Amino acid sequence: MGGVVERVVIRHLSGSKANQIEQLPIGDLKEITIGRDPTSKIAFDPTIDGVVSRQHAVIRIEGEGDDLKFKLIDLGSSNGTFLNGQRISQDAELLPEDKIELGGAKGPKFTFDLQPRPASFAARTRVIGIDDSAATRLIETAQTAASTAVAEIGSTSTEAPPHKAGVGQETVQRLIVEERRSAGRTWGAVAAGLLAFIALGGGAVYWKQIKDDERHQAELADVKADAKHADQRSAALQGEVKTNLIGMTPLDIYNKYSNATARVDLRWRLFDTQTGKPIFHQTFRFGKDTLPAYVRLPNGKVVRWLTLEDDQRSNLQIAGAGRGSGFVISEQGYLLTNKHVAAGWKVTYDSPRLGYVFDLGGGPGAKNAKLRKPIGVIDLESEDYADLNMWVPEAGGVIFPSSVAIPIGRNNIPDMTRNEQRTFEGRNEQLEVRFPGARLGVNASLVRASADSDAALIKIDSPQLLDKVELADDDQVTIGEKVIVLGYPGISVENVQRQVTVENGLTRVQNEVIPEATVTDGIVSKLSTGYKEKDGVTLTSAGERIQLSVLATGSGNSGGPVFNANGKVIGLFTYSRSRGDARVTLAVPIKFGRDLLRAQRN
Repeated sequence: MGGVVERVVIRHLSGSKANQIEQLPIGDLKEITIGRDPTSKIAFDPTIDGVVSRQHAVIRIEGEGDDLKFKLIDLGSSNGTFLNGQRISQDAELLPEDKIELGGAKGPKFTFDLQPRPASFAARTRVIGIDDSAATRLIETAQTAASTAVAEIGSTSTEAPPHKAGVGQETVQRLIVEERRSAGRTWGAVAAGLLAFIALGGGAVYWKQIKDDERHQAELADVKADAKHADQRSAALQGEVKTNLIGMTPLDIYNKYSNATARVDLRWRLFDTQTGKPIFHQTFRFGKDTLPAYVRLPNGKVVRWLTLEDDQRSNLQIAGAGRGSGFVISEQGYLLTNKHVAAGWKVTYDSPRLGYVFDLGGGPGAKNAKLRKPIGVIDLESEDYADLNMWVPEAGGVIFPSSVAIPIGRNNIPDMTRNEQRTFEGRNEQLEVRFPGARLGVNASLVRASADSDAALIKIDSPQLLDKVELADDDQVTIGEKVIVLGYPGISVENVQRQVTVENGLTRVQNEVIPEATVTDGIVSKLSTGYKEKDGVTLTSAGERIQLSVLATGSGNSGGPVFNANGKVIGLFTYSRSRGDARVTLAVPIKFGRDLLRAQRN
């Protein structure tokens, strides 16, 4: 080969990359992918080049040295791949100056070339079309006919006259008639040849004119297509400029990402790992009030009176239920949401504010009459009981019978100096995801929950690739910057659809709530770093939050995406906090969500 091929040169003729040149070094490259997928070697604009599939085609590089070959392969694209105007259905060899079209006349076009171009890689020989060759043959036929006719004229005019002899009048007249007939035939042949030449020559000229017109129309169509693509690109650039200068509007965010934001319905319960039974908080009624019970241990620590019994159906089940929001971060079905939505047993448990407290061994079933009544009422919002108010069910607790505060432990004699506790586990009895406009939900499973903040990763099995949001690549959040929130707050109006179904001959009419996302906007009001000290080491606590001015939302929006003006998710909407008439909303920084996507250390 006359030289080593160093690079593949792509010259874009039309599409979003019109008039651009891409040079792709070969090196160890084995294939050049083509499509709208951003990871493609030759990537096209997903909006402007809409006829191009995500994974449209590939240029495969085979062999090496003198045996180097390039093949164009269509990857099952929707609109086809064309090589020099012909749609390919199997591997096609590529040569320099070949024209490739993606999706036909409406798709982008580019030429393939090599640098340096080896002598063995000459451009493809241009083949004259059958119509052109036919016209050539017709012209040559006309020219031959005309030449023959002229030769006959010359031959007739130069023929030697016969020897004159005495002839009669009839003979003379016969000779004159024959001469006239011969001359007429000769001139007829000449006229026919000339007419054939003119006709065929004129036909060739006419055919050439038609071809020129068609070529002109094709060039005009290409110019119009290029102009249209240029206008589309200009509009896209204007949109980018608008986004960079002004930012995306709430409507822009809604139109682009509402389909990737889902409603999450949840229900969970807490179970004792030793017995597998559900756990309840014991309640008692004294006077008019029925309150949950607590037990004061000998060391002064107050614990919940947890039990595995609920014969009277009066105890409080340690469980949770409700509705939240989530958003798709992977086409394969992964979503981010709040930990308190996907794993409620891993966050602080919301208990009634007041409760009865008993001494150890007390309760209605105590043998000592003095211990049968509570020693007082406690307020969980008091600083004295902050530990109770911050109880996380997964952390475990002490199990008691339903009538007397005697702990159930190993051999029924727990070591109270060690505050021996049972271990608990939470289970989701319902974790269902519903997308906008959907009548049916999809079951989800918990993948991981953050150990540092209120964030969780869940997974659904979807038969289709899902629309997804874009996560911010960094943690740059500025006070005062614009934010937009999507989600499913319970306070929003609901879309109700009446459904009429016929099953087993019976007609049933029911009203179904069809979920649709709610969009709200505001600004970043404050940033909380949430640092705390433990054993002389500074750690980041779950209190690291973004305070928002987004007030037209509330319960049910937990886990929804918080976007910045560029349309990137910077946080997970978490909850709101009120004091008097004032209310603020809070979000978890997206870095805690990104951490859940990394199963291994970077």
